[in-house]
Order: sequence, then structure tokens, then C-alpha cells
Amino acid sequence: MDLRRLRLFLLLVEERNFHKAAERAYLSQPALSQQIRALERELGVKLLERRPFRLTPAGEALKEGGRRLLEEAEALKERVRRAWREGLRFGVPENLLPDLMPLLDHLRRGLGQAVEILEMHTPEQVKALKEDRLDYGLAGLKVVDPGIGEEPLFKVPIVVLLPEDHPLAGEERVPLRALRDEPFILLPRETLPPLREAFLEVFRRAGFVPRVVREVARFPQAVSLVAAGVGIHLTLAPYRVFPHPGTVLKPLEEEAALQVSLIYRKEPPPPRLSEVRGLLRSWIP
Repeated sequence: MDLRRLRLFLLLVEERNFHKAAERAYLSQPALSQQIRALERELGVKLLERRPFRLTPAGEALKEGGRRLLEEAEALKERVRRAWREGLRFGVPENLLPDLMPLLDHLRRGLGQAVEILEMHTPEQVKALKEDRLDYGLAGLKVVDPGIGEEPLFKVPIVVLLPEDHPLAGEERVPLRALRDEPFILLPRETLPPLREAFLEVFRRAGFVPRVVREVARFPQAVSLVAAGVGIHLTLAPYRVFPHPGTVLKPLEEEAALQVSLIYRKEPPPPRLSEVRGLLRSWIP
């Protein structure tokens, strides 16, 4: 539907007079009449009687729905303008940010637009997407929400942090089942329940329940405890880029990883979705 003609129709409905409506629209009266007739041809209905002025049932329906349509169109234009002006907003978990920076730089270059990075865990990303505080998320945890689109990108390995003098510290890969009698340091349940559950699932697949001696929310604190010999810690591969005095990070012999996915609100879809998808496909090996 031609939105300009719809605006003229609603203006005419407001004035209930072709002459006054034409003056407000800076048109001649014949030009306004021509636009209204063109709208009627487009819709295939008669919208109004001219003498006396009266809306047909079709005209009444268009009056009610047309106002909502114009409001939605204006809101959409504002979202698009804001997205271009402010850049696309991406939620990224703090613990995945080191590995995702090259991907985000690739998006910036490909889109020719700013990409704002907001550190958020997956549950926070879902909430922010629904509240229109975020355009996209790069989620490290499974999302089960019918209103959120989820497209897998790549996997981030789960690794084990050992004291540097541990008997298995020299191994290329560490079998988790060989650590079943060791003390473990885990993420607290209240900090991020889905991530803790993902770690516990790795232990279940290895055939044991870990003996948890400490719970810590921050990785640097876990490093200091592992270096002091308090326990062993499971974490994510991105932390390999940092130095960890007194400790070593080793991949597990068992297959253990978190799936990183692009997430976004389905309705309305985020700005430049097809371009973002294309750029992600060109970057992912």
C-alpha cells in the first residue's frame, strides 16, 4: 500500500472536506481527488461517498487500521535510523570476548557501520533483545524461546586448568575421567546456572560427580586457587590468551564444548539481518 496515499486519505478523513484537506497537503483539490481514486483502485474498493461526505465500511476499516500502520511504519523508520546512527548493538559474554573480537571486527568492516559491544551472559542477552536494548547476541548457551531466533556459528572448547606441577600437566590432552578423585573449583550456581549445568554435564558424560571444594565466580580468583593447589577448574578456551602463573590450561581428551550461536528477536527482525548472516558465513571456517 502506498503510504503517501494512505496519509492523504487519513488527512481527508480528519477534515471531511476535499478543499481543506488539499490546502493542508499543499495540493490542488483535483490532485487530491486523483490520489484518493488511485488508492481505491489499488485496494479494489470504494472508500468514501463524496456528496455528502461519508466513509464506506471499507473506508472505516482503512481509517482504523491505517493509523496503526502509519504509527508502526514511523516506529520502524526510527529504529532503522537509530541503528544506522548508533551502530548495531551486540551482546557478548565476557568469557568469550577474546575469541569473538576478530569476528566483531570482521562485521564492522563488512557493514561499514559501528558495532557496539555490550558484555552480557546469554540470559541477559535474551532479556535485552526482547526489550529492544540489543540488536544481536552471540550466545554461548542454548536458548529455548519461541520469540528468539538462534543460528549456530562455531564451538568453543571446554578446557581444564591444572597446577603446573600436576602429574598430568605435561600431557597434550587430559582425560577428565583421570581426575575423578581430584578436588574441583566450580562456578557458583547463582552466578550463571546454565553455564554451571553445562560444566556438570561434561562430568556426567565422564562418568562421575565432581568433589567441589570451592565455588568462585571470577576466573582470576580460580587461577590463584588452582596455583595454590586448592583444586582443579574447568573453563572455556578463550581464557588461553591470558598468562596464568603457576597453572597450565589443557584441552580435554573427551569432546567438550559450548556452542556459540547468533541470536536475535524474530519480530520485528533486527536491522541488516541478511548482511550480518552473510558476513558471519564468510568468516566462520
